[in-house]
Amino acid sequence: MITTQLKKLDDILGGGIRNAIITDIFGENGTGKTQLALQISLEPLKHNLDVLFIDTTNEFRPERMLEIIKNRNMEDSLLDNLKIARVTNTTEQIRLLEKIKDFKNLSLIVVDNIADLFSYEYSKKDQFIEKYNNFMTYMRNLSSIALEREIPIVVTNQLLKKPKTEYEKLDYVMNYFVHQQIKLEKIKNYYQGEVNHPFIDKQQFFYNFGPVGIIEQS
Repeated sequence: MITTQLKKLDDILGGGIRNAIITDIFGENGTGKTQLALQISLEPLKHNLDVLFIDTTNEFRPERMLEIIKNRNMEDSLLDNLKIARVTNTTEQIRLLEKIKDFKNLSLIVVDNIADLFSYEYSKKDQFIEKYNNFMTYMRNLSSIALEREIPIVVTNQLLKKPKTEYEKLDYVMNYFVHQQIKLEKIKNYYQGEVNHPFIDKQQFFYNFGPVGIIEQS
């Protein structure tokens, strides 16, 4: 069990992020998806355990993570155990999973913007089946790693909105393999999170951004 550093969210999740399952954090841009995923990684890093952060958009910046660590009075050396893997195409993203066995001290995997490259590379209508099959295989392999290594996997994904509807990228595949979802959104002048878990009713929490990362908002 890994704490999210947010007491209300931990309580809703039954203590935090559990081992051997995939947790999906999704929302629109600017709602704190990546920041929450990084915040979850603080606990294993503090215990000198490795965290693999898979960056599919080349947008990860260590400066923000370093700022959070310093403002929490933690040692800069925590970043030594944060392993960053930047992938630029789906082939790299898929093959990276084959190298997971090389990480002996791995306690958490974060895949940031998990569906972006698949949506971009297979954007044509006649590529739908290929996109579906490849992403399905990827998610199945990711789920197997979570079970075999008995570690949590946290993924982030984009929420798309259209008139009268909203959905996350490749949700028709995600829903097969994700065990719990955390939806983040901005509503007027506040931020709201909603947890969807098969064994509990949907529950909400409120949050904001501060020097130490994402903080609870009453």
